[in-house]
Amino acid sequence: MKRQTSLLLMLACIAFLPGVHAEDSLPDSTKALSQHDQLKIAAQKICPVMGKPLGSMGSPIKVRIGDQELFLCCEACRTKQVDRQHWATIHANFRKAQGKCPVMGKPLPVNAKYTIANGQLFYTCCPPCVDKIKADPKTYLTKLDDLYATNLAEPQTHDEIKIAVQKICPVMGKPLGSMGEPVKVKIGDEELFLCCEACRTKQVDTTHWATIHKNFRKAQATCPIMGKPIPANAKWTFVNGDIVYVCCPPCIAKINAKPSLYSERLTELYGKHLRMVAGNARRESAF
Repeated sequence: MKRQTSLLLMLACIAFLPGVHAEDSLPDSTKALSQHDQLKIAAQKICPVMGKPLGSMGSPIKVRIGDQELFLCCEACRTKQVDRQHWATIHANFRKAQGKCPVMGKPLPVNAKYTIANGQLFYTCCPPCVDKIKADPKTYLTKLDDLYATNLAEPQTHDEIKIAVQKICPVMGKPLGSMGEPVKVKIGDEELFLCCEACRTKQVDTTHWATIHKNFRKAQATCPIMGKPIPANAKWTFVNGDIVYVCCPPCIAKINAKPSLYSERLTELYGKHLRMVAGNARRESAF
């Protein structure tokens, strides 16, 4: 309840800021992105106007909204209204990416305080840390970047990895994370994630369903038994709520005999795929 109250107070204050519209944008948004900006984009994740993933509409656009510097998905969003739900999601993303107080190094409490310095939002463990950040924002901006870099390195848990691979909601097709924390549900024999609670009572879209399973298949890439590439006519089975593709029917029996072993193997294959994608993105951004 305290966390909700803190968030509501933040949103209430934002409603009266003169910069709540994205038209108050920074004129230098086309300049090359600094390392801090790249980390901030990764932490922010979505556009505060449209809710689309940053990078999905080209190079993100740096703007000032109130006291904060944030990123939009495209130039067209400069003159549009900031969406309050996306705004709340973005600040939840920043909090999660930060994880710890940059002053004390302690995990952020539920009722974490925050301050804005040099356009950057900082969460802290206690009010005295707010004063320290305001007195030396440059030092703590470096520490914040280190926290972002550590926490954004790659998904850690099976669910985090699966969300990164699934990518979209099977109901609305929206990016997972764009509507807040993804909601885990069981659909038939399979555990999947929805973009929000509202989708629990809605019909799964067959096109989005097909896209999700293409995502799973692409990320898995090889049979967890034989290590061979998954063929065009691949069979599949379900293990602990996960779909697992195989190179041939006999492999299904082997997976069903040792589900925990091959569930771990699937997670490893997904993680390998995500690391490859991240590596490719870093190489592309270097040019």
